[in-house]
Parts: sequence; structure tokens; C-alpha cells
Amino acid sequence: MSRLSSAEVKGCKQILSLLAAEDVLALTDTVTGRAITVTSIQEAVAAIVAYSNNAEEFLKRKKVHRDVIFKYLANEGVVTPANAEKHQLIKKTLELWSSGEKLLFCPNTGSQGLRCIASRHGLVAVAVAGTIHREHACLGIFEQVFGIIRAPLNKNSWKIKFIHLKIRGQNTLSGQEELTTPALTYSTSDLQLLCS
Repeated sequence: MSRLSSAEVKGCKQILSLLAAEDVLALTDTVTGRAITVTSIQEAVAAIVAYSNNAEEFLKRKKVHRDVIFKYLANEGVVTPANAEKHQLIKKTLELWSSGEKLLFCPNTGSQGLRCIASRHGLVAVAVAGTIHREHACLGIFEQVFGIIRAPLNKNSWKIKFIHLKIRGQNTLSGQEELTTPALTYSTSDLQLLCS
């Protein structure tokens, strides 16, 4: 069973249609570990989509050339520099495929959902908890910690040094958690460890 979203499946199939037939068949052998024998390009495409662990892994395959990804993005109306490297094109493609998710992160800005500490070296850790929504449906709870440091040339700008994100889906929550406001599980000492 495919681990890709419907947008990723559609995009992967479009990219595979831009490849030469021999490249698609060779990619099938690589992705499936030669465990699946295919007799047509359609079967090969179905096997590649079904056995790809994630979209990024698919796009990083050697047979999925930089020029093919560039052509796919151009066909989708995504403007990219002609000299963009493959990793940049992969990032753009993943952004395109995830842009339709329409997820909203709603932070709990109360004392239980927001915490901040600063280290003596200037690193600041900001932790926030909240809920994730798509339209009117609550999908789960998130906790995110940002490690930021002041930019040396501009006192009013900050640079992100690290990010930790925990997401618990709706199906992993107990009934009691659904009724309460999301709270941080990171203690002050946990945040201090992240800053050191």
C-alpha cells in the first residue's frame, strides 16, 4: 500500500510519464528490490508508487533526473531558476505537493501552552503547544520548540538554530486530552538541555 498522499501519487505518476520506458522499468527494480516482476509501464508505475516510502525518497532517485523535475515544475506553472540544483527542485516539488493541505496550527498562548528561556550565550528557546486543524476538524495536538539567536548585524532580527516538532494525531489522543487545552510536556530543564 502506498505511503504517499493523493497529491504525491498524482505528481509521481506525472513525473514517471516524463521518463523513458527503460528508466521506469529500471526504477521499478530499484524501488521494489526486484521482488516484483512487471509486464507493462502501467504496472511499473503502480509498483513504484506503491513501494516508495515517501515522496522525497522517490524524487532523490538517480533515475529521476534534475531535468525531469524541472520540466514537471514548469508544466505545473512553478517558476524556478534554470540553474537550480536538484535538491532545490525537490524542495519546490515537495512544497507544491503539500500546499493543498490547508493545515492551521492554533497555539495555546496561555501559561500552560507557551514557555520561553534564554541561555547565557544568547540562545533563546521558545516552546508552544496547540491544536492542528483542517477546516473545522481538529486533527491533533502539536508541541514545537524553536531555538533562536539574535542576528549579529541587526539587533531586531533572529535566526533559527533548531526546531523540534512533536505531533500527536487525533486517533492517538485519549478522551480526556481532547477536552483539555493543549499543554507543554517540555519542562524548563528540558528546554535548558536543548539550549546547551
